[in-house]
Amino acid sequence: MAEFTGSALDVKWVLAASTTDLSGDYRTISWNPSIGMVEATAGSDPFKSYLTTQKDTSVSYSGVFQTAGTGVETALITGQYGTLIIGPEGTGATKRKYTLPAFSQGCKFNFAYADVVELACDFQGNGTATYGTF
Repeated sequence: MAEFTGSALDVKWVLAASTTDLSGDYRTISWNPSIGMVEATAGSDPFKSYLTTQKDTSVSYSGVFQTAGTGVETALITGQYGTLIIGPEGTGATKRKYTLPAFSQGCKFNFAYADVVELACDFQGNGTATYGTF
């Protein structure tokens, strides 16, 4: 299998009235699927067993905050609802596309002396994450 870098990554935060492209300034993005588990072990079972419950997905984004970047900060305001679309290998035909309806958990900033300002934002999925292609 050929490896690839994240340099072609495409990430968009789509709101009802606008779309914010987060691709150009990103540093890292993490797609974090999970599933709930309920222990179903009984009596003398020698090993634990589990039943699965609801699935969930969260995303963590970090990037460089640009001068006059208030539009990005406003789009990512705490509680903002939208759709996150991530193309890890870009938007070419047949490339993987992750789509997640989500709530923004707001911008966190790292204001470092004599360094670029970093912005981080977590997204909490709200519904079904889809794994499609462009």
